[in-house]
Amino acid sequence: MKKVILFTIAFLLFTQVSKAIKVRFTVANMSVNVAEGSIGVFTFFEIYPDDFVQTDSTDFIELIDFPEINYNDIHEIMIEKTILTSDYTPIFNRLTSFILTDSIGFGDYTDEDFIQGSTYAYRLSAITHLGQQLNLINKSMSTGIANPIMNCAKLNNIYRKAGHNTYQNSVFPSFAGGLFNSLFYTRVLELDVWNNNNNGVWDVRHIGSGNKNNCGFGTTGNNTFIFCLNDVNNWHTQHPNHDPIIVHIDLKQNFNFTHTPLMLDNWLNVIFGSQNIYKPRDLIGNNFANMRAAAQQNNWPSMGDLTGKIIIVLTGDGGKVSKYIADRSLNAIAFSAAKVENNTDVNDLTRAGIWSGLENDIVFYNMQQFGSPFVGGDADFNTGFFTSSLNYINRTYGGGFFGQPGDYSNSEYDHAIDFNMNNIAVANITSAFYPLENGIQWLPDVTYPALVNDHIYSNYQNVTQAAIYNIVATDLIVEPEAHYRMIAGNSIDLQNNVDIKEGSDVDIRIDNCTNTGSYNLRQSAGEQLTQEEINVLMHELDKELYGYTPADEKEIVRLYVYPNPTSNIVNISYTNYLLNNAIFTLYDLTGRLVKTENYTPQTEGNQHFSLSINELKTGTYFYTLQVGEQTYNGKVVKINQ
Repeated sequence: MKKVILFTIAFLLFTQVSKAIKVRFTVANMSVNVAEGSIGVFTFFEIYPDDFVQTDSTDFIELIDFPEINYNDIHEIMIEKTILTSDYTPIFNRLTSFILTDSIGFGDYTDEDFIQGSTYAYRLSAITHLGQQLNLINKSMSTGIANPIMNCAKLNNIYRKAGHNTYQNSVFPSFAGGLFNSLFYTRVLELDVWNNNNNGVWDVRHIGSGNKNNCGFGTTGNNTFIFCLNDVNNWHTQHPNHDPIIVHIDLKQNFNFTHTPLMLDNWLNVIFGSQNIYKPRDLIGNNFANMRAAAQQNNWPSMGDLTGKIIIVLTGDGGKVSKYIADRSLNAIAFSAAKVENNTDVNDLTRAGIWSGLENDIVFYNMQQFGSPFVGGDADFNTGFFTSSLNYINRTYGGGFFGQPGDYSNSEYDHAIDFNMNNIAVANITSAFYPLENGIQWLPDVTYPALVNDHIYSNYQNVTQAAIYNIVATDLIVEPEAHYRMIAGNSIDLQNNVDIKEGSDVDIRIDNCTNTGSYNLRQSAGEQLTQEEINVLMHELDKELYGYTPADEKEIVRLYVYPNPTSNIVNISYTNYLLNNAIFTLYDLTGRLVKTENYTPQTEGNQHFSLSINELKTGTYFYTLQVGEQTYNGKVVKINQ
């Protein structure tokens, strides 16, 4: 099929002098503790004129171009909502609207009127000064169901959606609450810290100098490390019933005389309070020689017993974390992680830069995977299996382009889960990765937090030991004033060498592990749709959204090639519902091929890609866009800058 887009050039000659728009719309589940399920659905949007100059604090992720809409024509932005069911025709109802008054518009809205387990569609629309409604983007969200049984899972027997560079505005912008609000979507954060601030306070940024971050709730961001820690602590104080928070502190520079390991620990203690931090010596307890021995004997506490706790993990090259371990020893406030690429590194941590003799202080592991082609250094996925089999806790992250954190697709995320990655660090923390519930799920093949051989070897205090069938307790000492719980499905056998001392608080019971806490649980009454059913419903809503009427969905609509004329960049924007590869080719007036760009869409609907024509001479060029079996033709004019 051949189509000549004659209107494109004339239209875009006009839009070049007007201000087309770029839009970001995010819809995300809010949760505090997996036992409670979703507590709200948070929506926020950003809308920029296409001539907006990008800065360090506005690194973009998932911006969608609307070249046919003039920014100056928009009066307000509206957010609407409808429930999705298998037998109900969706009807959108207005939730809120925002008047655009600046050159950059943004806003957020928290929806607390929902049923757990139900799926909703949220729509972002623009209202013009003439009252015309221009529908922009649809997003779906399934709310999480309360799941108290997760509180019996041990920390090393779960996997969680973690944040990669959660301090960056591109991950969660300052205007929407920054690092503070990011904790509603993941309780596993990352801060990149630099010690070139001579006042003893670390800076937080990815590259460059100074502070470039979303820290400091209620501010425009770009604050010091202390503001970031205060954001975490303030969220912790306001939500004391939260799942354990893990803060990965990535050391970008060596410790020095103005930034020592002791100074770091002092800041952590002052801000969080020692009693709120789960520390290395807590893992060791009274019965193990070192952290590795404690971890290998599964002495990790349960999620329920870590409720309201904060865990600090230092990452970075081996020399930096080794300096911390050597200086702080058993007084350390933070755990330390080794960056490894294979099982050999795990067995010989000196290969990972850890100083000889400090190996027993490493029970956390950091692995890069799904890095961009220019990053390199991806770890062997089997190392996830290996570290998990030893009851260590691992984290995986992707290496990205141009200072942006690497991100994971759903298939890559599933792949990481298949290899027992505990904390899967993504940039798109507001996205739902199925089959996660509220960002936390069992490890594969772990149907219940069963103990090794159904025996307890630990005497760690304040812990829940749980098994699906039977518990046989041996070598167990519960000290006075200590709290200890044993929960099993069928039986609990206390051997002769179990010593429960007077003054201890021990809870031993046969239970299905659903009564481990008092939580504000919502009634789950919604229709739970499969992802396939959601995709079908959203497909129909998107067809309506874009005014897509052709019976043959192979065709594309809303094709724009802009700006035209152009001096350096050509943008291609269109809508299509088949994930067909696109090939954009440019020919000069003699018919000679001068440029080709390939594009692979990741999702159906709006598509956008760009190519540079800096190297081409000024003049007129013919283009061909081939999407699947469809071909579209037009002209592009190259001019001098």
